[in-house]
Amino acid sequence: MDSVTSHLRSTAGFCEHGPSNWQLHPKGALAGVRLAVKDLFAVAGYTNTAGNPDWLRTHGPATKTADAVQRLMDAGSVFCGFTQTDELAYALEGNNEHFGKSENPKLPGHACGGSSMGSAAAVGSRWADVGLGTDTGGSIRVPASYCGLYGLRPSHGVVSTDGLIGLAPRFDTVGWFAGDAALLRQVGEVLLPADRPVGKPDTLSVDPYLMSQALGHCGEALNTVIDRLSGVFGQTRTVDLGLQQRFANLNDVFRVLQGRAIAHYHGDWLNATQPTFSKPITERLRMALALTDAEVEQAESQRQAFHAHVQEQLGDDGVLLLPTTPSTAPKLGEDTSELRPKLLTLTAISGLTGSAQVHLPLMPLARKHHPSRPYGFSLLMPSGQDHTLLRLSEAVTDAWNLGV
Repeated sequence: MDSVTSHLRSTAGFCEHGPSNWQLHPKGALAGVRLAVKDLFAVAGYTNTAGNPDWLRTHGPATKTADAVQRLMDAGSVFCGFTQTDELAYALEGNNEHFGKSENPKLPGHACGGSSMGSAAAVGSRWADVGLGTDTGGSIRVPASYCGLYGLRPSHGVVSTDGLIGLAPRFDTVGWFAGDAALLRQVGEVLLPADRPVGKPDTLSVDPYLMSQALGHCGEALNTVIDRLSGVFGQTRTVDLGLQQRFANLNDVFRVLQGRAIAHYHGDWLNATQPTFSKPITERLRMALALTDAEVEQAESQRQAFHAHVQEQLGDDGVLLLPTTPSTAPKLGEDTSELRPKLLTLTAISGLTGSAQVHLPLMPLARKHHPSRPYGFSLLMPSGQDHTLLRLSEAVTDAWNLGV
């Protein structure tokens, strides 16, 4: 690979290590589809960095390829390369101090969002057609929103995580990006269980308080979505997820439960290796290792109550409209410490309930004297409704483009 190509690939979110232009089968449901893979998925014969030099130093080459990668390769896709990740995927910023930042290809000078920023950058810059990533606390949904891509966080547990360097297994999911809804669905047909029914929901659920979490121009734009979706959904109903009062601490509930899961999964390696991380991730890991059983028990009680309440509000096949992120992409290097809790309040809903959530990039914001900023919205459905959600995403996209 020449130096120019190597530089262009690095700006598109790719890592320097790993295979590229690798295809197992010329035929299949995804024949010729270019695949970018987050540097957390094992590929036999190669070593992942997990975004951290000390991880690379203390681990050897994989002996087996991750299940999700293998299935996509068996379907004919072309492995384009590993892509950048935040350290251990424990961030939503998309800024790796060891291996670099991935600049937003749709909004230069701005962040991709993390932690699956490399896969988002690769698809957004058209170096790949599909970006494979992970989503624990928003790592598919946030970059999809910031980069103007379709992105799915599937129901927890429906896509195999075998061969994945996880973060917090009770919340980890294997997700993916695509530039259009049809390809997003086609990938789902390869990775998702085939025996799940596909429904035709006709009611859109809206929580006014949840919608108000979109800030400024984003909130104004989001309020127009309901009318635009009237051609797909026969009716709209108001729900109350309790985020204003009963479950106002949702961000903390997720933070605590995720932290305990991280401590269980990575604690031995962290204590034995004493690895070096960036300051924000070091602080989060210290918090995770210091959590008390009482804090975890209280958070788990809240999670169970919230899950039951959401089930009561949405039923088995309800569709919830919500903002994916409170705002458009922040500038590279911008302090996002105050944004993170707001982000987690939105992204924690599917994490704490195991639900499927898809981001649709159908609402770019035109700003005077500024380029159009990618934005959009999410649709969320209860666990197991992944195929229905992907079909619904296509229907919504078609109706939106027709102006129905």
